[in-house]
Amino acid sequence: MIDREGLAGLMRLLPPSPGAGATVDWDAVQKAWELVFPSDFKGFLARYGRGLSDLDLSVLVPSTVTPETCDEPGAPRGGMGFITADTRATWVDTEPTGIVAAAEDLVTWGAAGSADLYCWLTQGAPEDWPVVLFSHGDDVWTRFDCGMTEFLRRVLSADGRVEAMKDSVLWGAGTRRL
Repeated sequence: MIDREGLAGLMRLLPPSPGAGATVDWDAVQKAWELVFPSDFKGFLARYGRGLSDLDLSVLVPSTVTPETCDEPGAPRGGMGFITADTRATWVDTEPTGIVAAAEDLVTWGAAGSADLYCWLTQGAPEDWPVVLFSHGDDVWTRFDCGMTEFLRRVLSADGRVEAMKDSVLWGAGTRRL
C-alpha cells in the first residue's frame, strides 16, 4: 500500500530543513513496541525529524516508552507511547463506525495543535498500514488507504482523495510554498 514515491513526492513538495532529521535506535524501539515501523516513517524521521511544526503538525519520534509503559516513573509525557495510549482510550470512548479495529491496533504517529490525531491501523504488514485520522472537532475517525508520507503529500497538495482534511491548515500548504 505504501507508495514508494510518497516520501520523494513529499520532499519535492516541501523540502526538509537542513539538519532537521532525527536519529532513532530502531532496533531498541521496535523491540520495545514489538512491531516494525513502516519504511516511509523511518525515512521521514531521518529527513524531517519531529515534523512540520510551522504547519501545526508534530510527528512523534518513537522511543522505548510504549503505551504499556508510559505511566511508569520517568516516562516522558507527550511521547509516542503516552499519546498512543490516549488515542486508544479515545477510540474506545468515541465508538468509531465504519473502521474494523481494536484500540490496540492503533499507533499514533502525529498530532496537531487542534488535538487531531494521526495514526496507523497496524493490521497486516507495516508497509500496508493505512492512516487513520481522529478529527477532534467533530469526534470522527476517517481511514485513508495510503501510508503516512503519501497521506501528507496528498494533504499538502490538496489532493481530493483526502478531502476530509480540507479544513486543516495543512490542506494545500505545499502548493502555497511553490
